[in-house]
Amino acid sequence: MEDGRLDRLLKELPRIPASPGFTGRVLSRLDQPAGERRRGTWGLLWPRLALPAAALAVAFGAVAVTHQVRAERVRSEAAEVRQLLDEIRQEHGRLEDDLRELDHLAAEPVLYLGGDDDFDLVVDLARVPEPSGAPVHADNPAPRL
Repeated sequence: MEDGRLDRLLKELPRIPASPGFTGRVLSRLDQPAGERRRGTWGLLWPRLALPAAALAVAFGAVAVTHQVRAERVRSEAAEVRQLLDEIRQEHGRLEDDLRELDHLAAEPVLYLGGDDDFDLVVDLARVPEPSGAPVHADNPAPRL
């Protein structure tokens, strides 16, 4: 843009008069010492914001500590649950072994005939011959006595 045109456009803008006392306020600020003149809006707000900022920092710290404590508690409880689950799995394995052993024992046909403190009479039915002389098998039960 040309300088002449810019000057013409600026001259066409309406003039806004300064508020009453503007010049006096500016001159009185110039008379103040340099330290007081530099104190602007931030210098006035800082004392008012210090307490809320400190309270906010304390609140954030408390939330962070609470979150950390809860996370540690969850990790601890998860470790306990894993340990209990491992113990349950081990016990399950032992019970399965015992059940297989019992199934194996139940597959062998035996007959308990009685006894006393010193003597028990148990008959292995797999060894008792049938009347025809053939041995008794699990799929071929022995005759009742």
